Amino acid sequence: MLKKLGDRLFLIGVAHVLPRSAAEVGEIITQERPEVVAVELCPTRYLALTRGGRRPGALDAMRAGPKLALLNALLYLVQNKFSRQTGMPAGEEMLVAIRHAQEVGARVELIDRDISITLQRLTDCMPWRERLRLFAELLLGLIPFGKRVELERLTNDQIVTYLLHELKRASPTTYRVLIGERDAYMASRVAMLLSASTGKVACVVGAGHVPGIYERLSRGISGSWRMSVEYGIGG
Repeated sequence: MLKKLGDRLFLIGVAHVLPRSAAEVGEIITQERPEVVAVELCPTRYLALTRGGRRPGALDAMRAGPKLALLNALLYLVQNKFSRQTGMPAGEEMLVAIRHAQEVGARVELIDRDISITLQRLTDCMPWRERLRLFAELLLGLIPFGKRVELERLTNDQIVTYLLHELKRASPTTYRVLIGERDAYMASRVAMLLSASTGKVACVVGAGHVPGIYERLSRGISGSWRMSVEYGIGG
């Protein structure tokens, strides 16, 4: 999935466990030769990917208590399930983007909110009934029912729209914290990068973040790139 805003911003939507997504990211960066490559990583996740350490957010989750630790573990197991299906580790497409950025002389920027903040907000804001439903759906996602998910279609516009709708229906708080808040945060970071540079900016994010980031940034395409991020309090 590729969306352009003007002649400077390239939003590259990826599926985090698809080898095809990693290849497309490399091709676009090599072809466009941007000044900045912004990736959907925070420093914690970047260090976990590049140093092969503990999974992102695990230590913070354990310190925060059993609810957050369980949620982090379930998210990690679901992600690993799909990684085994495709044969590509989650986050590889971000490392590919960073390598190609270095090859073309682009500056790399980590634009995502810290994962520990995201997970903490998720547990703090989510009502207990919704939390139980989310845990149940994550557990069901780990159980094989004999039907292979068509992961190669995950960056298709219609599939992304459907998946976002289903997530919002199943868990509004998860959608708001994992998608909405991070869309606003990353859009704000990209807006600042555009204001601070004159060259091209390639933004590599999960396909589910492209619609929200695109919509927010498109409001400012004809004016100044000023953004604000607002968080709700409570469930």
